Amino acid sequence: MLPVSSDKVAFTAIFTQDTTSKNNQILVFPHIITNVGGGYNVNTGVFTAPRDGVYVFFCKITSSGSSSEMRFEFILNGSTKTRNLVYGRTGHPYRTSSNSIVLQLRHGDRVWINMYFGGNQWGDGSGGDQSFSGYLL
Repeated sequence: MLPVSSDKVAFTAIFTQDTTSKNNQILVFPHIITNVGGGYNVNTGVFTAPRDGVYVFFCKITSSGSSSEMRFEFILNGSTKTRNLVYGRTGHPYRTSSNSIVLQLRHGDRVWINMYFGGNQWGDGSGGDQSFSGYLL
């Protein structure tokens, strides 16, 4: 369990280059911009709530160079809460999706992003277009 080190909790983690994932794989966003309260684990991609409260989470995924369908999902303690289609127009090299979710968490609850389906190379090559963020209201 994480120690409660601050009344504030907020994080943003990103990719800075294209990456490859597999179906049913936790997405690990390896570059931390902010991690107030220490809830996001850069090694596992999992956010662990350092305190009880209502949290807002956001994820954005962009895929380039692939016409196959991709879906990612918000997971709370192993249970799928939302599924999101990464969608783009035919003939356009980039497809993107973003979503947010509000969750009531208890200390120690875990939230992560899972590549549900269509894991392949994704990213936009510019860096930072893939992000996972969250904060305590």
